[in-house]
Amino acid sequence: MAKQHRTVPFAQVVQEVRATPPPPAPFDLHGPGGVGYRLLDADISAQKAREVAREGAALGWDACGCGGDCGYRWHDAEQVAQAAGDGAPEVRQQGRLKGRLALLRSDEGEHLLLAHFPLRWGTLLD
Repeated sequence: MAKQHRTVPFAQVVQEVRATPPPPAPFDLHGPGGVGYRLLDADISAQKAREVAREGAALGWDACGCGGDCGYRWHDAEQVAQAAGDGAPEVRQQGRLKGRLALLRSDEGEHLLLAHFPLRWGTLLD
């Protein structure tokens, strides 16, 4: 067998690998426009949701209580801020289902609320 010569020294390869930043963790959810979001808190209070909404968060609505498996109905930040102006969401319980609000954030710093049925929020979610 003929000996193969490396074109790049091994030490240089090691340096390049060490200098490469690790890939970011995968996103927990892709929202409207393909924006990736990471979960911050899976169960926030209605008051915290109202505060975040007033600051300009969009919202994904799980209208059937499946946990988002069949998709979300998306509401933009303007609609959500308007609902927050009318009050906090009302978390409910219906049979075995308990409403829940989750908070996510994109790498760009945008917040996203996820509202899981049963829950009401003025005329936005009813």
